[in-house]
Amino acid sequence: MKKSRVKRNKQKSFLFPLTALFTLAISIVFVLIVAGGTETIYELGQLNFIPDEKTVCIDPGHGGTSSGAVLDNRYEKDDTLALSLLVRDILTDRGYTVVMTRDDDSDVSLADRCKIANKARASLFVSIHRNSSSSPSATGVEMWVHSSNPTDDTLLAQNILDCFDTLDIMKNRGIYSGYRDGEDMNYYINRNTKMPSVLAEIGFISSKEDNKKYDENIDDYAKAIADGIEMTLKEMNGE
Repeated sequence: MKKSRVKRNKQKSFLFPLTALFTLAISIVFVLIVAGGTETIYELGQLNFIPDEKTVCIDPGHGGTSSGAVLDNRYEKDDTLALSLLVRDILTDRGYTVVMTRDDDSDVSLADRCKIANKARASLFVSIHRNSSSSPSATGVEMWVHSSNPTDDTLLAQNILDCFDTLDIMKNRGIYSGYRDGEDMNYYINRNTKMPSVLAEIGFISSKEDNKKYDENIDDYAKAIADGIEMTLKEMNGE
């Protein structure tokens, strides 16, 4: 009887530290998620993600019933698709695998766009958009990254902007983090992609000046984006 009691006590003394350790781990994760909200999930989601170094995801903003910004008969969804397809062709010619979230005028949810990129294990994600403002004098190109300002995301944004600067065509409005309607918020694609991502606003569709530049220089714009992507991949891979 005494031996049995001693054995049970040994088992309890062995199990207690394991149980305590497990409980502590669960508590830490819970606190991180509650304290950090969805932004903590952005960080934790990277842990088991191994990207393909030669794969890039290009996301033409909007599409289908989502027109995006509009000026007269001009729709953001058409501009972004035209530019994105050119970027795809340039990168493909250079030997990269390019995954498109859409290659026609179709509806694709934000969740599906992120799933496409994550499933493809893309190394970089670039979402191409056109900006809009109530002021017709607002012009230029700007980049949006996650509010935590991840190093590689910011590198991607800066490299694309630097390539646009070499064109000396469109005003450089810089890099912004978070979301235009709140510093503590993020664009869905920047929050839910597992690889470095950038939302690129390529000129204002509300500006006739920017639209003219867009139409006349779309090939150069595509090359600037492709160059910025390639530069980033090489820097990330230590080339």
